Amino acid sequence: MNQPTATHRFRTQHSEIGDIVVKIETILAKPAWSAQAQDIRQSFSELSAKLRIHLALEDDVLYPRLARHGDSKVRDLAVRYQTEMGGIRQVYEDFLSQWVHSGKLLTDPAGFQTTAKGLFAALKDRIHRENSEVYTLVDSVGW
Repeated sequence: MNQPTATHRFRTQHSEIGDIVVKIETILAKPAWSAQAQDIRQSFSELSAKLRIHLALEDDVLYPRLARHGDSKVRDLAVRYQTEMGGIRQVYEDFLSQWVHSGKLLTDPAGFQTTAKGLFAALKDRIHRENSEVYTLVDSVGW
């Protein structure tokens, strides 16, 4: 029986986060998406729950642990990723406050769509890079 990889849980969380993002993007692609504002808010609530746990595990556990790894390649990668991508948690929280919680998604729908698109692009980029670079390295060298 195959054992799950060291990063299995993180990859699963990435997949779940990606599924919720696609759900929101699908709604936003509709011309009259504002009629589904409550669905969007609910989806962001789901995304927030998953993303907050995931980012906390990465930022507070995974990357600090990797920064102490015996392999300098792993340490350097962990430090680089924390530096490059560490602010995404605050960007997301700011987005929620500015657009979702305030209701501004309905008063400035074009601005909301543009900002959400940028946020989702950053999330997808981080997920892709972590899956292909960080997690692949961790799975090959271990914790």
